[in-house]
Amino acid sequence: MPARLLAIVLLLAAPFAAQAREPWQIGHGPFLTAADVSAHNKFPQDMADIRALLAGEKPDWAGALSLYAYGRHFKAHSVARFADNYNGRLDSYLPVSAKHYGSASFQNAFLFAALANTGRFARASEAERKAALDAGMTALLINYARYELGEAQRKASATQPNWSLQNGAPKNWSEAFAFYYGPEGKHGAFEAIAALPNGERLNARILQALADGQPDLLRQKWPQEAADELAAALNVASIALFRNALEAADKADDAGLALMRARAAGFWLAAGEPILRTDRRAPMVEKALTGTPDREAIKAALAVIAPLPGE
Repeated sequence: MPARLLAIVLLLAAPFAAQAREPWQIGHGPFLTAADVSAHNKFPQDMADIRALLAGEKPDWAGALSLYAYGRHFKAHSVARFADNYNGRLDSYLPVSAKHYGSASFQNAFLFAALANTGRFARASEAERKAALDAGMTALLINYARYELGEAQRKASATQPNWSLQNGAPKNWSEAFAFYYGPEGKHGAFEAIAALPNGERLNARILQALADGQPDLLRQKWPQEAADELAAALNVASIALFRNALEAADKADDAGLALMRARAAGFWLAAGEPILRTDRRAPMVEKALTGTPDREAIKAALAVIAPLPGE
C-alpha cells in the first residue's frame, strides 16, 4: 500500500486500532505506530541481554562489553552507538546536559566506565556498576525518545518538510514510542516508569501525547501542542525516576548506600536535562552522585529537585 494512502487509512481507522492492525504495528493504550519501527522496538532487548550477562555469581563483563559495543537485535546499531552522540545531534536535543558534561557523548562515558571498571567506577563494586548500568540504559531510552522528537520536528520544519512514513517526521514520532516502550513493554523506560508509585499515570500521559500528535503528522502538520506535552511528560517521568532512586539512597542503610546512589546516578543521565535547565543550584546534584557517599549531600540534592507540574 502506498505510504500516503496508508497514512490516510491509519488516520481513519484509529478508533479501531486495537482490533485491526498491520503485522508490523505496535502500540499500547491509545497509541499505535503509523510507521514500521518494529526493528527499533527490538533495541532494548540488547539492554536486557547485557543485564542477563551480568547476572549471577559469575558476570560476563567481557561479553556484556562486546554486546554494548556491537549490538545484536537492531541491525547496525548498538547501545554504544546510541550513547556516543548518535548522528552528532545530541548537543541540539540535550544541549544543557552536553554543556554540563562538556561533551554530547556523556552517556557513553558513563556507561562505558561502568562496564570497563574505569573512570568514575574504577573503584566501584560490581554491584554498583551493575546498578549504574541498569538505570543508565533506561535513561538512554528516555533521551532517545527526546532525540526522535527533535528529529521529527527538524524534518517537519525543514524548508522542504519530510512527511514520509519511511524516513520522515511521522516515522521519528513512532520511533520515539518504539524506544520508550520496548518489546512488548519490557526492558525499556515504560517498564521502569510503571514500577513507580505514580508510574501508570506518567506512562498514560506520555502515550496520550503520542496519540494526540500523530493525526496531525499524518495530515502533514506539525502538532506543536502535543510535541510540547510529550517533551514535558518525558521530563516529568525522568525526574520521577531520579527522585525515586535518590530517595532510596537517602533511606538506604550503610551497606546499600553506594548501590542506591549508583542507581540514582544512572537515572541522572536523563533527569539532568530538565533539572539543570530550571535550577541554578542543580550542579550540586552531581556532587551527591560522585566521590565518597555522603548522606548530607544526598539530602541537599533532594532539596534541589522541585516536583514538576503533573508529577
